[in-house]
Amino acid sequence: MKRPWYETIFDERYPELFGPLEQDPEEEVAQIVGLIPIPPGAAVADLGCGRGRHAIPLSRRGYRVTGVDLSEKMLRLARERAVREGAAVEWVREDMREFVRPAAFDVFLSLFSSFGYFGDVENQKVLDNVGRSLKRGGALLLDLRNARKGLAGEDGMETTVTVPTGRLCMRVRMDHATGRARAEHELVRPDGIRISSAFDVRIYSEADLDRMIVTAGMRVVAVHGSLDGAPFHVGAERMVVVAKKG
Repeated sequence: MKRPWYETIFDERYPELFGPLEQDPEEEVAQIVGLIPIPPGAAVADLGCGRGRHAIPLSRRGYRVTGVDLSEKMLRLARERAVREGAAVEWVREDMREFVRPAAFDVFLSLFSSFGYFGDVENQKVLDNVGRSLKRGGALLLDLRNARKGLAGEDGMETTVTVPTGRLCMRVRMDHATGRARAEHELVRPDGIRISSAFDVRIYSEADLDRMIVTAGMRVVAVHGSLDGAPFHVGAERMVVVAKKG
């Protein structure tokens, strides 16, 4: 039986195929702290933490950080970096559909489109877990692809960029019937070797997310067009949703 993409994509290929899309994590952490004030020493969960790009800078700011990811390969890279940089982070290998610690966290972060991997029922379960795991007054920040662009008629895009390891071609196609976006990345190295990967995520509208978040015991308090707090609009690349538990 073929394994789902989210169990195989996060391997040695990931830095080459997705690294060029990543922004400066130190800057992003500063933006996050500006969007959702986090009390000193707060307990922060980074859901889908990967290589610890944000978990480690958050730890250096004095927060008690738990990084949760399903990929042991990504967590190994995160642990190695944390040791090199002297960062204290709790690394947890667990499926986000199962990770629950009742009333344990002040903040949950889901960054770089790490939400929407599954079907609707399981995606709701992820939010339910967050709602249960947040303390009263705690906050959730979801950093997602802008649903309006995909759901409002933009069928897809294709772009090729030059990166340090070669030429990276990225294709995104929107399936309006399922509400899912399929992305394919292919890197052609200077020696002609090609590496590629593909994944698909559920793209939710603002109304969809509002309903799901309320079901999970939280409420949306803001929607931004980027982590720097820019206004959200049809053409924004990102949809950054901030929710709180009452």
